[in-house]
Amino acid sequence: MTAAEAHTAQKRNAVRILFILDQCGSDPGRDPPEDAVGVIKAEKRLQALDFWVRNPDYLAAELLTLFETSRNAEFFHAADQVMGGDEPEIRRLGMLRFLFGAWEQIDDAMATLESLGLAKVRKSVNREKRQVQRTDFFLLRKGRELGTQLVDEAPLLRWYRDRAALVASVAGNDSGNQLKKRQYVQAEYQGAKYGDMIVPIKERVLARLAKLREEAA
Repeated sequence: MTAAEAHTAQKRNAVRILFILDQCGSDPGRDPPEDAVGVIKAEKRLQALDFWVRNPDYLAAELLTLFETSRNAEFFHAADQVMGGDEPEIRRLGMLRFLFGAWEQIDDAMATLESLGLAKVRKSVNREKRQVQRTDFFLLRKGRELGTQLVDEAPLLRWYRDRAALVASVAGNDSGNQLKKRQYVQAEYQGAKYGDMIVPIKERVLARLAKLREEAA
């Protein structure tokens, strides 16, 4: 990857994380950073949310599972929309499998957001063990305002907002551990070896869609 490509990727990652913080964050709670308007508590949850944004086929698979459980047609229609066209290919940003599932270093993206006054990272440290217990990711008011500005001025970026919002509806209030458990249900995710790329499941999801559509006909 050239320096220019790396710079572009860093900006893209920062924009994606910004919209995830905006759409998936909860109330900042007690004693938040100044101007905080939302928070995602714990990196494991943020990584799980990011995985679904970056892997549309896995997001669609989860939507179909929710449809099969609830019979809420909105989940089916959302999955059908996600899998329509070439979105699963052109929007896919693969993630590696590490000890606790899909993971990618997000320090650079968060550093970009922090340097611009859009977000804030807060680490809770166990002083006895001298180790970080949890990392929380706060969206600041300026970050929310920029997100609104971006979708107004650059319509192509609305995809990030819309998919982050869809991921938020799928994830609900589940913790990072709970979200990872749901993602491990997919055999390709579960079976990926440590350090390997988690492979796509597009064809299997399309087959599920077709079968469910046939059953409903």
